[in-house]
Amino acid sequence: MLSEKTKQWIDERTGYKNFFHAIFLLNFPTKRRSRWQNIWGGALVLLMLLEIVTGTLLMTVYSPSEAAAWGSVHYIETQVDLGWFVRGLHHYVAHMMIVAVIIHIFLVIISAGYRKPKEFIYWTSLLIGGVIVGLTITGNPLPWDQKGYWSYQIETGIAGTMPVIGSTLRSVIVGGSEFGNLTLTRLYTIHVVVLPVIAILLFTIHMALVRRDRLRTAKIKEAADDPEIDFELDDDDPVKDEITQPYWPYQTTRTLVLTLILIGIVILQMVVYPTLKNQHVAPELAEWEMDMPLSEIKLEAPAVSDSSIPFIARPEWFVRFLFELRHMVPKELEVLVTAVLPGVLLAILILVPFYEKFFGEKWGQRLAIAVYVGGLVIISGISWYSIKTERSAPDYSLKRSQEIAYAARASWLAQKNGVPPEGPASLLRNDPKSMGPLIFARHCGVCHTWNGHDGTGLNIMEMKDGKKVKATPRASDLAGFASKEWIAEFLTDPTAPKFFGHLGSSKGGDAILHGDMSDWADSYVGPEGVLSKEDIEAVSALIAREAKHRNAEPLSEAVMKRGVSVFSGIDFKDKSGKVVDFDGYCAQCHAMKAGDPEEEGGGAAPDLNGYGSTKWLSDFIRNPGAEHFYSDKNIMPAFEESKLSQHDLNLLVNWMRGEWQRPEEEK
Repeated sequence: MLSEKTKQWIDERTGYKNFFHAIFLLNFPTKRRSRWQNIWGGALVLLMLLEIVTGTLLMTVYSPSEAAAWGSVHYIETQVDLGWFVRGLHHYVAHMMIVAVIIHIFLVIISAGYRKPKEFIYWTSLLIGGVIVGLTITGNPLPWDQKGYWSYQIETGIAGTMPVIGSTLRSVIVGGSEFGNLTLTRLYTIHVVVLPVIAILLFTIHMALVRRDRLRTAKIKEAADDPEIDFELDDDDPVKDEITQPYWPYQTTRTLVLTLILIGIVILQMVVYPTLKNQHVAPELAEWEMDMPLSEIKLEAPAVSDSSIPFIARPEWFVRFLFELRHMVPKELEVLVTAVLPGVLLAILILVPFYEKFFGEKWGQRLAIAVYVGGLVIISGISWYSIKTERSAPDYSLKRSQEIAYAARASWLAQKNGVPPEGPASLLRNDPKSMGPLIFARHCGVCHTWNGHDGTGLNIMEMKDGKKVKATPRASDLAGFASKEWIAEFLTDPTAPKFFGHLGSSKGGDAILHGDMSDWADSYVGPEGVLSKEDIEAVSALIAREAKHRNAEPLSEAVMKRGVSVFSGIDFKDKSGKVVDFDGYCAQCHAMKAGDPEEEGGGAAPDLNGYGSTKWLSDFIRNPGAEHFYSDKNIMPAFEESKLSQHDLNLLVNWMRGEWQRPEEEK
């Protein structure tokens, strides 16, 4: 610490003491009766300084480009010491500042802080509030994750509906007609240069106006107290109560206390909110297993512009009411909600100082309070209704689970493999676990199901008698395809609804439903059939071995021998253990070298060599009507490359086989 002599030496050459006094109003009077009301403005200044400090720290790592933005924020969250804390502070303090501005303006209104000569102090408060909202809007998309990306789509969409300047304004803030790299650089420039400069200018003007008002008050009071000056204040003049204490340390201390409380709330929110906001997530739904705990997910999935990764667009809470109102009015009236309504609300706030000219001080102030509080209640009500409506939707929990699962998957892949040069979205686009369900739903879900749904967890719907109802599948449920259990269940009852049961409604399906495979099961399986449960399990295990699934266990010699006897009919034993002739052996129709020592070769039914393997599945999907598959009995459409790219086919096949990188494999 500097000695008084040193401080004096510096002050004589710089005048720094007066500078700080001027900046922080250290020697200005405060109001005894309302001092706690006046601390929100000071707290906003301190929070803004905190935003500048944390923002500057984030700038040392953040990279504003489509390929690097998400990765750099992920790096801050997971690799940089206390990076999650700094970013959390920056993010949540920005939102806290909006709350603080709302409270500050409310306190200004109830203390009549807009009255002459403080009108410009009040108006600059409104402008500062607008800039703070702008800083939050432009900051949220910078991680370039799904939440920020789609939220900014909504917000710029609202801006684009403004009459006359809408399209130009949207083009300026988006950097063209479409979102892209230029959008990020525009956002970054606006967020770290343009708006902060405007904010600093407004704060400076605001503080200068406040300082001017305090000086004026002090001079009036000084004159009233000076017996040599012929001046006396009226008994009801508010200035009589003004001068009681200097700003430092009384008001400053209270401001610091409030700021610390607000920061404490922010830190508590950083710890608790990630879990609270995902309380509707149900990780057990469908196939959406999380690759990491909810508490460790710091970012949404990387932004994907073509909607190939589903995400429900949601605006930030402070513009949620506009988003909801847009859905309540016809398209042609949308401009009333997006442009006229905000303009009216802004005008109502700006005109508050003039209410008293028409209604008198008492009723003018009451009107201002009623309008402000009433507006907040209505806006909060609409926002609450919007959130409640979204969360009460039948598929909300499932869809939110998908979003969180994608976020967890992307973060886990980035931690294990790094972010590829082509960008973070490729982490998911090249991942079978992420894309497989979507490809299945898009190409296979029309006929097939996966554990009863379309692969993503959603039911396949159809219109029936004018109502949307769950559709009846037309082909097999493929979850667990080519596994021992799936094959055994199929051999036991091929006509079950899970397999051929619904084929009768498809063209040519009836021949399969009542074809050779069904006849075979009727003849040889069941209490009256020659095949025992152990026979079915053995031959199922033998066939499933062809798929070479990742978790497949080697067959015992006994199971192998039994399975071969069922498949080939050689040395087949009936339920009593006696070797008998078995004319229902598989090799009559199917080829599979592992189960057919005499290589009879089949030919009348699909070739089972490599059944369920990557190559078998790929070839089958490409051409199910090939001679070694269903030939002229085929009713399944072929998916040539024009319908299904090789990239997507590989992802689909690997997903169906359960082939993807897993956290447990890293342990």
